[in-house]
Amino acid sequence: IRASETVDAARSGLMELLGIDEVQATAILDMQLRRLAALERQKIIDEAAEIEREIAELNAILASEARQREIVSEELAEVVERYGDERRTAFVAAEGEMRAEDLIAEEDVVVTITRGGYAKRTKVDLYRSQKRGGKGVRGAALRQDDIVEHFFTTTTHHWLLFFTNRGRVYRAKAYELPEAGRDARGQHVANLLEFQPDETIAQVLDLRDYDQAPYLVLATAGGAVKKTKLGEYDSNRSRGLIAINLRDNDEVIGAELVSSDDDVLLVSRKGMSVRFTADDKQLRPMGRATSGVTGMKFRSGDSLLSMSVVRDDAFVFTVTDGGFAKRTPVEQYRVQNRSGLGIKAMKLVDERGALVGALVVDSDDEVLAVTASGGVIRSRVGEVNPTGRDTMGVKYMNLADGDRVLGIARNADADGEDDDAQQVADGEQADTTTGVDASEVSSQG
Repeated sequence: IRASETVDAARSGLMELLGIDEVQATAILDMQLRRLAALERQKIIDEAAEIEREIAELNAILASEARQREIVSEELAEVVERYGDERRTAFVAAEGEMRAEDLIAEEDVVVTITRGGYAKRTKVDLYRSQKRGGKGVRGAALRQDDIVEHFFTTTTHHWLLFFTNRGRVYRAKAYELPEAGRDARGQHVANLLEFQPDETIAQVLDLRDYDQAPYLVLATAGGAVKKTKLGEYDSNRSRGLIAINLRDNDEVIGAELVSSDDDVLLVSRKGMSVRFTADDKQLRPMGRATSGVTGMKFRSGDSLLSMSVVRDDAFVFTVTDGGFAKRTPVEQYRVQNRSGLGIKAMKLVDERGALVGALVVDSDDEVLAVTASGGVIRSRVGEVNPTGRDTMGVKYMNLADGDRVLGIARNADADGEDDDAQQVADGEQADTTTGVDASEVSSQG
C-alpha cells in the first residue's frame, strides 16, 4: 500500500496479491492501520460469524410463512403497546347549514302543470324526438275536464317563479315538485303553494338565481307591460308577493328576463305583433306594486297571447290550435314604439284554427307542442321552412278528431337523432336519450 503512488494502484495491487474483488480491496484501504494488527484479528472473526448467523436467520424467515406471520404479530403488538392510548381527535359537526338541495342531484327535467293545478317533473329523456306531422307520444293522463297549460324544461336546482292570474308571484325549487312518469298527472300545487282562493297559475318562469338578469318584464292580456328589477322578487314569503297591480278584468299572461338593450316581441291572439326595445326610454323600471304601461293596443275581441325576448338571427315560430305552424325570420318584425296596434305575425283562417303559440327560436332548436288530450310532440324547428310574416304556415302535427293544440315550449340545444325521430313517426318504439338544455323557455296555453 505504501509503495503505491495512487489509491487506485493500491487497490489493484491488493486485488492481485490477495485474489479479492474491488469491494473487498476498498474495505481494506478504508481500515485504520491499527485494525490490521494481530490484536484486531479475533474481533474481525467474531463480526464475520455474527453476519453469517444473521444471514442464516433471515433466510430461515423467508423460507417459513409461519415465522413471517409470527414476526408481523409481534411487531403489531409492539405498536399497540406503544400507541394504544385513547383517541385524541374528535368528530364534530361541520359549520354551516345542510340544505335539502345539497343532497339532490342537479338534472334536466320537464315541468308539466295543468289548468286544474296539477304539477309534476319528468326526466327529459322520456320524451322522444319526432318528425313534423307525427302524432306524438302520450304526455299526461288527464281528467276530461283538465288540460295541460304549462310545459317547459328546467333543472332540479332552479327556482320556479309562479305568476298568477291575479298578479302575484310565488316561488319553489323544481325538485319540490313531485317526480312522475310521462303519462302521470302529478299532484296538486295546493300542496306546495299558498294560493289565494281566486288565484290560478298564469305563467311559470325558471330561474337559476336572482343575478341571472337585471330585470323582469311582465305582460298582461290587456296589453300592459312592466319592467322591474329582478332582485325585488327575491323573497321567502310563503304567501307570495305582489308582482303587478292589475287593472279591472286584466290578468298576467307572460314573464321574461331582460336587459335594457333587449327587444321584446308581443303577439296577440288575432295574429298582430309589436316589437320594441326594453330600454329606459321605452320601458322605464317600476316597483313591484305598480300597473305598468301600455305595451300593445288591440282591435275588438283581441288580447295579448305571448311575450318573447328577441335574439339576433332568430325566427318567430307561430302555431295554431289546428296544428299548423310557421317560421319567419325575426328581422321581418321591425322595431316599433310600444303602445301601437302592430303588424301581422301570421295570416289566420278559421279552418286552420286560432293562434295558440308564438316563440322566438333558432333554426336548430326543438319545439315541444302539447295537445288538449295530453299528447306531446317534439320536433325540430328546422323542419318547418321559413316563410313571410303574413302567411298561413304548414301542417305541423296531426290531431285526432276533437283534439287541439294548447301551447308550445322552446327546447334549446336538443340533439335528438334523425333515425330515432323517424322511427317514432313511423310508429316504432324507439328509445332516445336526447338531452335538453334548460335555458330560456317560453310557453303559452
